[in-house]
Amino acid sequence: MFQDYTYEYLLEDVLDNAPEEIDTRPGSIFYDAVSGIVLKIAKLYTDLDLVSELTSITTATGEALDTRAGEYGVVRLAATKAKYRVTFEGATPELGERFYTDGQYFVLKEDSEAGVYYLEAEVAGSSGNEVYENTPAIPVNTIDGLTAAKFGKIYESGSDEEDDESLRTRVREKIAGPAENGNKQHYKTWCESREGVGRARIFPLWNGPNTVKGVLIDTEGKPCGTSKVKEVQNYIDPAKRGYKAIVGDKEYVVGDGLGEGVANLGAHFSAVAASPLSINVTFEAELASSATKDAAEQEAAEAIEAYFKELVLTTVEAADIVVRVSAVGAILSGLQNLLDYSNLLLNGQAHNITPGEDDVPVVGEVSISEILREVF
Repeated sequence: MFQDYTYEYLLEDVLDNAPEEIDTRPGSIFYDAVSGIVLKIAKLYTDLDLVSELTSITTATGEALDTRAGEYGVVRLAATKAKYRVTFEGATPELGERFYTDGQYFVLKEDSEAGVYYLEAEVAGSSGNEVYENTPAIPVNTIDGLTAAKFGKIYESGSDEEDDESLRTRVREKIAGPAENGNKQHYKTWCESREGVGRARIFPLWNGPNTVKGVLIDTEGKPCGTSKVKEVQNYIDPAKRGYKAIVGDKEYVVGDGLGEGVANLGAHFSAVAASPLSINVTFEAELASSATKDAAEQEAAEAIEAYFKELVLTTVEAADIVVRVSAVGAILSGLQNLLDYSNLLLNGQAHNITPGEDDVPVVGEVSISEILREVF
């Protein structure tokens, strides 16, 4: 806004407007007298430009964005801790016991409602999501009778503190569609206000009058864990009476509709984790001179996973999510381990994939079907 008001511009303006009989050459009394003042004024315009940026939702960052978001009732989501199922042999340790693997510490906890033991990372963030199934969990203390402990499947993904762009998007959505009186945006805001929920898809009247479904996706673009789904269900519309809905081949929990959560009286809400839609990617490739097939496949899998995450978390409506062959191809073209590729297939076919309303794309098997050799 004030970027044109530079020191040079302001000084020239002052000198041009000086009386004709005044000597304005560099080194003159007048020049030396005004140049310092003009420098201070230029600094003031620079500060005004910064203030303008910090008070706009579009350009604010960090704490300034937190303040602006708070004015609309939107709070930056805190980091959450990764949780893993765990199996024990010989004996079951006491809750609170600590375990170690690959530089990270975990604490044994229990989801009493689900009857599930899990290991929770001591440090919040997505770095805790990288423990593979069947990795040994090494107890910090000696535990009588325990002969082995292993990590199982991830129970709930950890997430980093919400970044500026994600927070900015939620504020814009709040402004564009005010959340009030239990409208669609209100349910979306309620779901996404829970730490660990990165995106919620809301489907009103999905199973008849006064029914609302919320499909929950975590901050990594993957299905939310069971405990997070329960947390959202209890927050919006507790399900204590055991109501169920069977639609197609799926069974859904249905809230009581008694107004005991934030939802209006008479509205039956169902929180459900998104369903993973596995997408296998195969292609022929010409590798870089120092690359191996395994390294190329690993690099491709990580890049495609990042594409899926961005696609899921930045696309507002589920119907707009399309996994495009061209987008995957563009990703492959930018990999360091690949010189070229051909015959790219998604789930065995060379066409785009549109997930269902409950689905999120997840990376299945990424494989190079044939190594192409450069022809001289």
